[in-house]
Amino acid sequence: MSPESWGIRAGLAALGAALTFAAGACGEDEQPLRIGVVVDCVGINRSFQDAELSGAQLPLIERGARPAGREPRDGITGAEVAGRPVELVTGCTEVNEFSVLTRELRRLAEDEDVDAIVAAGNGPDGVIMRDVAREHPGVVFLPAVHGAREATVRRPARNVFRFAADYGQGMAGLATYAYRRLGWRRAAIVLGNWDSGWLSRDAFAAEFCSLGGTVSAEVALEVLEGPARVAEVPRDVDGVAVLVGQYFRPAEFINRLARRVGDPAREIVVGPGVVDEPALLRATAPALAGVAASSHVDPRRMREYLRAYERAYPGASPAIARHELVSGYRDAMEALLRAFENADGSSRRLPRELARLRIDLLGGPVLLDDRRQAVAETSIVRIEPGTNGSARPSLAPMDKVSDVDRSVGGLLPDALSPSHPPAECRRGGRPPPWAGQIGTR
Repeated sequence: MSPESWGIRAGLAALGAALTFAAGACGEDEQPLRIGVVVDCVGINRSFQDAELSGAQLPLIERGARPAGREPRDGITGAEVAGRPVELVTGCTEVNEFSVLTRELRRLAEDEDVDAIVAAGNGPDGVIMRDVAREHPGVVFLPAVHGAREATVRRPARNVFRFAADYGQGMAGLATYAYRRLGWRRAAIVLGNWDSGWLSRDAFAAEFCSLGGTVSAEVALEVLEGPARVAEVPRDVDGVAVLVGQYFRPAEFINRLARRVGDPAREIVVGPGVVDEPALLRATAPALAGVAASSHVDPRRMREYLRAYERAYPGASPAIARHELVSGYRDAMEALLRAFENADGSSRRLPRELARLRIDLLGGPVLLDDRRQAVAETSIVRIEPGTNGSARPSLAPMDKVSDVDRSVGGLLPDALSPSHPPAECRRGGRPPPWAGQIGTR
């Protein structure tokens, strides 16, 4: 997972460091827009510090700012948005250390007097942001990555705006593809035994069962669990939905499962946790050649973004830019700056403009619902492993699911709080709006 091309240096040198962007065109008395950006700089994700910063800086570079040095932590200069200078104030956190994140969010809001905060390197972080946001109604909070539905659906804070789909929304259309195109009627689900896996499973099962299918088995993988669990996946099913991400280190499990089934392209589908994580996709693409997946990212938009990223950071690996910890910070910052432009540089009008914003991000068109959660677009893609295993794997677009709301087409009630018990399979309910479109070509 380490983005080696940045030559990341270990340590806490960036703790609390401010990246200040000078604005030559503004007067001395012009107040800057201050944005807190909380990134990983300790713990298992510490090597992503510069990568996450690069994603947050990219929209400013595209608006005329310039890198101040070789590393993103060196800052950028000359940034101005809507006639006002911009200052980024960095915070340091550690993934899954919620007390650390809470402390940094409060420090930025209370001591650094920021107008907005972009943070949340994993799903549960978004829930922490929601709780801290209630204490600071004058600051807007933008979770950067796809996460748990509770961050916006349950006890929502009016100053939290998430332009990233939640885990369940990312599953939209995949079960319909399996049912309509692949002919599945009985499915097994493999999931990571955590919040991302639970909500992904609930969404897939609800869609599959609404069409008339049956989920006959679930296999919940624990963190770092070995491939021996493949034996627990039943053979008397039409196919297996693998809804597990890199955090669970499932590459060998997936490769062994693919070898066991007769035709992976017809008997396996995978979720965004596999195809949207570059390292896991590289490790499994040869075994999953032709397999369908749902993805938070539109392949065409990703290519355009990668070109922009290469222009801004010529020496960086494309694998860094593809990672959600980079693209997620980019999307959140792009939405924030676009809303600020629409507000004509008014911090007071910023929350209103965020709430009404309609914007094209890496996944496609996005707007926010009444709880300030993204109504987004999901792509159905096919895994292309590359020639002779030497080329980088790619994703070929097949279908799109538009206007995916927090209920995933009416399948998931707001009261649902996903947990480890198996999903309920309700057959014969109302299928989602896209049921007659996906998998018909």
